[in-house]
Amino acid sequence: MKKFKKIYIEITNRCNLSCGFCHKSKRPGDVMSPGAFAGIVSRIRDYTGHLSLHVLGEPLLHPDLDQLLDICHGQGLRVNLTTNGTLLTQKGAMLLASPALRQINVSLHSYAEREAGSLAGGDYMPGLFAFIREAIAKTELFINLRLWNMPRPEEGTSGRANDRILAQLEAFFPAAGRIAGLPFAGRGITLAPRVFLSRGHPFTWPHAQGPDYGSQGYCLGLRDHVAILVDGTVAPCCLDAEADINLGNIHRQTLGEILATPRATAIRQGFAQRLVVEPLCRRCSFRQLFSRKQKKTGQPRAGNER
Repeated sequence: MKKFKKIYIEITNRCNLSCGFCHKSKRPGDVMSPGAFAGIVSRIRDYTGHLSLHVLGEPLLHPDLDQLLDICHGQGLRVNLTTNGTLLTQKGAMLLASPALRQINVSLHSYAEREAGSLAGGDYMPGLFAFIREAIAKTELFINLRLWNMPRPEEGTSGRANDRILAQLEAFFPAAGRIAGLPFAGRGITLAPRVFLSRGHPFTWPHAQGPDYGSQGYCLGLRDHVAILVDGTVAPCCLDAEADINLGNIHRQTLGEILATPRATAIRQGFAQRLVVEPLCRRCSFRQLFSRKQKKTGQPRAGNER
Protein backbone atom coordinates (compact mmCIF):
# COMPACT_ATOMS: atom_id res chain seq x y z
CA MET A 1 0.00 0.00 0.00
CA LYS A 2 1.24 3.47 -0.90
CA LYS A 3 2.22 5.51 2.17
CA PHE A 4 2.26 9.29 1.90
CA LYS A 5 4.33 11.64 4.02
CA LYS A 6 1.13 13.66 4.44
CA ILE A 7 -2.35 14.04 3.01
CA TYR A 8 -3.94 17.46 2.66
CA ILE A 9 -7.60 17.78 3.61
CA GLU A 10 -9.26 21.10 2.88
CA ILE A 11 -11.69 21.42 5.80
CA THR A 12 -12.92 24.79 4.48
CA ASN A 13 -12.09 26.93 1.47
CA ARG A 14 -13.38 30.08 3.15
CA CYS A 15 -11.05 32.73 4.54
CA ASN A 16 -11.44 35.87 6.62
CA LEU A 17 -8.80 37.69 4.54
CA SER A 18 -8.32 38.32 0.83
CA CYS A 19 -4.57 38.52 0.35
CA GLY A 20 -3.08 39.36 -3.02
CA PHE A 21 -0.72 36.38 -3.04
CA CYS A 22 -3.46 33.80 -2.49
CA HIS A 23 -5.34 32.00 -5.22
CA LYS A 24 -8.81 33.43 -5.87
CA SER A 25 -10.94 30.33 -6.25
CA LYS A 26 -14.04 30.04 -8.42
CA ARG A 27 -15.38 27.27 -6.23
CA PRO A 28 -18.27 28.09 -3.87
CA GLY A 29 -17.30 28.56 -0.24
CA ASP A 30 -17.94 25.48 1.86
CA VAL A 31 -17.18 23.86 5.20
CA MET A 32 -16.63 20.13 5.64
CA SER A 33 -18.93 18.60 8.24
CA PRO A 34 -17.46 16.50 11.08
CA GLY A 35 -19.32 13.48 9.70
CA ALA A 36 -17.87 13.89 6.22
CA PHE A 37 -14.43 14.46 7.70
CA ALA A 38 -14.67 11.32 9.85
CA GLY A 39 -15.66 9.31 6.78
CA ILE A 40 -12.67 10.60 4.82
CA VAL A 41 -10.27 9.91 7.67
CA SER A 42 -11.54 6.35 7.95
CA ARG A 43 -10.80 5.86 4.25
CA ILE A 44 -7.28 7.29 4.26
CA ARG A 45 -5.89 6.49 7.72
CA ASP A 46 -3.86 3.54 6.41
CA TYR A 47 -2.19 5.73 3.76
CA THR A 48 -0.44 8.23 6.05
CA GLY A 49 0.35 9.21 9.62
CA HIS A 50 0.06 12.94 9.07
CA LEU A 51 -2.69 15.26 7.86
CA SER A 52 -2.39 18.89 6.76
CA LEU A 53 -5.80 20.48 7.20
CA HIS A 54 -5.62 23.06 4.46
CA VAL A 55 -5.40 23.68 0.74
CA LEU A 56 -7.25 26.96 0.44
CA GLY A 57 -9.08 28.71 3.26
CA GLU A 58 -8.41 29.51 6.90
CA PRO A 59 -8.79 26.31 8.97
CA LEU A 60 -9.32 28.20 12.24
CA LEU A 61 -12.62 29.45 10.78
CA HIS A 62 -14.03 25.93 10.98
CA PRO A 63 -16.70 25.96 13.70
CA ASP A 64 -16.02 22.34 14.71
CA LEU A 65 -12.23 22.29 14.46
CA ASP A 66 -11.95 20.83 17.95
CA GLN A 67 -14.09 17.87 16.84
CA LEU A 68 -11.98 17.34 13.73
CA LEU A 69 -8.79 17.31 15.80
CA ASP A 70 -10.38 14.80 18.19
CA ILE A 71 -11.24 12.57 15.21
CA CYS A 72 -7.63 12.70 14.05
CA HIS A 73 -6.36 11.86 17.52
CA GLY A 74 -8.78 8.93 17.77
CA GLN A 75 -7.34 7.54 14.53
CA GLY A 76 -3.72 8.08 15.60
CA LEU A 77 -3.06 10.83 13.05
CA ARG A 78 -0.89 13.89 13.70
CA VAL A 79 -1.99 17.24 12.27
CA ASN A 80 -0.32 20.27 10.73
CA LEU A 81 -2.27 23.50 10.35
CA THR A 82 -1.46 26.55 8.24
CA THR A 83 -3.12 29.76 9.38
CA ASN A 84 -2.91 33.49 8.72
CA GLY A 85 -2.75 33.87 12.50
CA THR A 86 -5.61 36.31 12.95
CA LEU A 87 -7.69 33.86 15.02
CA LEU A 88 -4.97 32.49 17.29
CA THR A 89 -6.14 34.61 20.21
CA GLN A 90 -9.64 33.12 19.92
CA LYS A 91 -8.69 29.52 19.16
CA GLY A 92 -5.31 29.26 20.90
CA ALA A 93 -6.43 27.46 24.06
CA MET A 94 -8.27 24.81 22.05
CA LEU A 95 -5.28 24.27 19.77
CA LEU A 96 -2.81 23.96 22.62
CA ALA A 97 -5.04 21.40 24.33
CA SER A 98 -5.21 19.11 21.29
CA PRO A 99 -2.89 16.08 21.43
CA ALA A 100 -3.33 15.59 17.67
CA LEU A 101 -1.71 18.88 16.71
CA ARG A 102 1.94 18.57 15.70
CA GLN A 103 2.80 21.82 13.90
CA ILE A 104 1.31 25.22 13.17
CA ASN A 105 2.53 27.28 10.22
CA VAL A 106 1.74 30.98 10.57
CA SER A 107 1.76 33.03 7.35
CA LEU A 108 3.27 36.31 8.54
CA HIS A 109 3.18 37.56 4.95
CA SER A 110 -0.59 37.87 5.44
CA TYR A 111 0.09 40.42 8.17
CA ALA A 112 2.83 42.13 6.19
CA GLU A 113 0.48 42.68 3.25
CA ARG A 114 -2.33 44.05 5.39
CA GLU A 115 -0.30 45.91 8.00
CA ALA A 116 -1.46 49.28 6.67
CA GLY A 117 -5.08 48.13 6.78
CA SER A 118 -7.29 46.42 9.30
CA LEU A 119 -4.47 44.62 11.13
CA ALA A 120 -2.35 47.73 11.67
CA GLY A 121 -1.85 48.74 15.27
CA GLY A 122 -3.94 45.82 16.51
CA ASP A 123 -3.14 42.81 18.63
CA TYR A 124 -1.86 40.53 15.87
CA MET A 125 1.80 40.29 16.89
CA PRO A 126 1.12 40.45 20.66
CA GLY A 127 -1.48 37.70 20.24
CA LEU A 128 0.95 35.60 18.22
CA PHE A 129 3.68 36.01 20.82
CA ALA A 130 1.30 35.10 23.65
CA PHE A 131 0.38 31.91 21.78
CA ILE A 132 4.02 31.04 21.17
CA ARG A 133 4.88 31.63 24.83
CA GLU A 134 2.15 29.21 25.91
CA ALA A 135 3.13 26.65 23.27
CA ILE A 136 6.78 26.64 24.35
CA ALA A 137 5.88 26.33 28.02
CA LYS A 138 3.13 23.73 27.84
CA THR A 139 3.41 21.65 24.66
CA GLU A 140 5.78 19.96 22.23
CA LEU A 141 4.20 21.83 19.31
CA PHE A 142 6.36 22.98 16.41
CA ILE A 143 5.72 26.51 15.17
CA ASN A 144 6.90 27.67 11.76
CA LEU A 145 6.58 31.41 11.12
CA ARG A 146 6.57 32.15 7.40
CA LEU A 147 7.61 35.23 5.50
CA TRP A 148 7.06 33.99 1.99
CA ASN A 149 7.12 37.43 0.42
CA MET A 150 10.87 37.97 0.31
CA PRO A 151 11.97 39.86 -2.83
CA ARG A 152 14.37 38.35 -5.29
CA PRO A 153 17.80 40.02 -5.54
CA GLU A 154 16.80 42.10 -8.55
CA GLU A 155 13.72 43.41 -6.72
CA GLY A 156 15.51 45.31 -3.95
CA THR A 157 14.74 45.40 -0.21
CA SER A 158 12.11 43.43 1.63
CA GLY A 159 10.02 46.48 2.55
CA ARG A 160 9.14 48.34 5.72
CA ALA A 161 6.41 45.91 6.80
CA ASN A 162 8.85 43.00 6.80
CA ASP A 163 11.47 45.10 8.56
CA ARG A 164 9.02 45.88 11.37
CA ILE A 165 8.02 42.23 11.68
CA LEU A 166 11.65 41.11 11.85
CA ALA A 167 12.40 43.78 14.47
CA GLN A 168 9.56 42.48 16.64
CA LEU A 169 10.80 38.91 16.24
CA GLU A 170 14.29 40.00 17.29
CA ALA A 171 12.87 41.70 20.39
CA PHE A 172 10.77 38.68 21.38
CA PHE A 173 13.52 36.13 20.63
CA PRO A 174 16.70 37.92 21.78
CA ALA A 175 18.64 34.65 21.98
CA ALA A 176 18.21 34.23 18.20
CA GLY A 177 20.36 37.32 17.63
CA ARG A 178 20.21 39.49 14.56
CA ILE A 179 17.59 38.25 12.09
CA ALA A 180 17.05 41.07 9.61
CA GLY A 181 20.71 41.18 8.64
CA LEU A 182 21.06 37.50 7.87
CA PRO A 183 21.58 36.66 4.19
CA PHE A 184 18.58 35.05 2.60
CA ALA A 185 19.40 31.69 1.09
CA GLY A 186 16.06 29.97 1.49
CA ARG A 187 17.07 28.41 4.81
CA GLY A 188 15.07 28.50 8.01
CA ILE A 189 16.17 30.31 11.16
CA THR A 190 15.79 28.78 14.62
CA LEU A 191 14.21 31.39 16.90
CA ALA A 192 13.71 29.15 19.94
CA PRO A 193 13.32 25.42 20.62
CA ARG A 194 10.69 24.18 18.13
CA VAL A 195 10.08 27.70 16.78
CA PHE A 196 11.39 28.61 13.34
CA LEU A 197 11.27 31.41 10.80
CA SER A 198 10.97 30.32 7.18
CA ARG A 199 11.67 32.92 4.49
CA GLY A 200 10.73 32.39 0.87
CA HIS A 201 10.06 34.15 -2.41
CA PRO A 202 6.44 34.52 -3.49
CA PHE A 203 5.17 31.78 -5.78
CA THR A 204 2.45 31.92 -8.39
CA TRP A 205 -0.38 29.43 -8.17
CA PRO A 206 -0.56 27.38 -11.37
CA HIS A 207 -3.54 28.00 -13.62
CA ALA A 208 -4.64 27.10 -17.12
CA GLN A 209 -3.73 30.50 -18.60
CA GLY A 210 -0.25 30.61 -17.06
CA PRO A 211 3.05 30.32 -18.93
CA ASP A 212 4.13 26.87 -20.02
CA TYR A 213 7.42 25.84 -18.34
CA GLY A 214 7.91 22.79 -20.50
CA SER A 215 7.54 19.03 -20.30
CA GLN A 216 10.73 18.30 -18.34
CA GLY A 217 10.48 18.27 -14.58
CA TYR A 218 9.70 16.58 -11.33
CA CYS A 219 7.27 17.02 -8.43
CA LEU A 220 6.37 15.33 -5.15
CA GLY A 221 2.66 15.30 -5.98
CA LEU A 222 1.35 11.71 -5.72
CA ARG A 223 4.73 10.73 -4.31
CA ASP A 224 4.80 12.23 -0.82
CA HIS A 225 1.35 13.82 -0.73
CA VAL A 226 -2.11 14.03 -2.24
CA ALA A 227 -4.87 16.59 -1.67
CA ILE A 228 -8.58 16.22 -0.87
CA LEU A 229 -10.71 19.31 -1.41
CA VAL A 230 -13.67 20.35 0.71
CA ASP A 231 -16.19 18.50 -1.51
CA GLY A 232 -14.14 15.29 -1.48
CA THR A 233 -12.46 15.79 -4.86
CA VAL A 234 -8.98 14.28 -4.94
CA ALA A 235 -6.17 16.21 -6.65
CA PRO A 236 -2.54 15.13 -6.97
CA CYS A 237 -1.09 18.25 -5.37
CA CYS A 238 -1.86 20.92 -2.77
CA LEU A 239 -1.48 23.62 -5.45
CA ASP A 240 -4.26 22.26 -7.65
CA ALA A 241 -6.76 24.54 -5.93
CA GLU A 242 -9.46 24.17 -8.62
CA ALA A 243 -9.03 20.40 -9.06
CA ASP A 244 -8.08 20.87 -12.69
CA ILE A 245 -6.58 17.40 -12.32
CA ASN A 246 -9.66 15.69 -10.89
CA LEU A 247 -8.68 12.13 -10.00
CA GLY A 248 -11.96 11.12 -8.37
CA ASN A 249 -13.99 11.69 -5.24
CA ILE A 250 -13.15 10.12 -1.89
CA HIS A 251 -16.83 9.98 -0.92
CA ARG A 252 -17.57 7.59 -3.80
CA GLN A 253 -14.29 5.73 -4.28
CA THR A 254 -11.53 4.35 -2.11
CA LEU A 255 -8.20 6.13 -2.23
CA GLY A 256 -6.67 2.97 -3.64
CA GLU A 257 -9.09 3.02 -6.56
CA ILE A 258 -8.36 6.69 -7.20
CA LEU A 259 -4.60 6.22 -7.12
CA ALA A 260 -4.91 3.32 -9.57
CA THR A 261 -6.76 5.32 -12.23
CA PRO A 262 -4.99 5.72 -15.59
CA ARG A 263 -4.63 9.47 -15.05
CA ALA A 264 -2.97 9.12 -11.65
CA THR A 265 -0.73 6.35 -12.95
CA ALA A 266 0.37 8.45 -15.92
CA ILE A 267 1.30 11.37 -13.62
CA ARG A 268 3.43 9.17 -11.37
CA GLN A 269 5.13 7.38 -14.24
CA GLY A 270 5.80 10.69 -15.94
CA PHE A 271 7.50 12.25 -12.92
CA ALA A 272 9.55 9.06 -12.45
CA GLN A 273 10.97 9.77 -15.92
CA ARG A 274 11.16 13.55 -15.27
CA LEU A 275 8.30 14.12 -17.71
CA VAL A 276 5.38 16.44 -16.96
CA VAL A 277 2.23 15.05 -18.53
CA GLU A 278 -0.52 17.33 -17.19
CA PRO A 279 -1.10 20.82 -18.64
CA LEU A 280 -1.53 22.32 -15.16
CA CYS A 281 1.76 20.81 -13.98
CA ARG A 282 3.51 22.28 -17.02
CA ARG A 283 2.33 25.70 -15.78
CA CYS A 284 3.53 25.25 -12.19
CA SER A 285 6.59 27.33 -11.34
CA PHE A 286 6.80 25.75 -7.87
CA ARG A 287 8.09 22.48 -9.33
CA GLN A 288 11.16 24.34 -10.59
CA LEU A 289 12.39 24.37 -6.98
CA PHE A 290 12.79 20.61 -7.15
CA SER A 291 14.67 20.84 -10.43
CA ARG A 292 17.17 23.40 -9.10
CA LYS A 293 17.84 21.37 -5.96
CA GLN A 294 18.23 18.15 -7.90
CA LYS A 295 20.82 19.72 -10.21
CA LYS A 296 22.92 20.58 -7.14
CA THR A 297 22.52 17.36 -5.13
CA GLY A 298 21.18 14.71 -7.45
CA GLN A 299 18.18 14.35 -5.13
CA PRO A 300 14.72 15.92 -5.30
CA ARG A 301 14.19 18.81 -2.91
CA ALA A 302 12.26 17.92 0.23
CA GLY A 303 11.08 21.51 0.45
CA ASN A 304 8.94 23.42 2.92
CA GLU A 305 5.39 22.24 3.12
CA ARG A 306 3.15 24.76 1.50
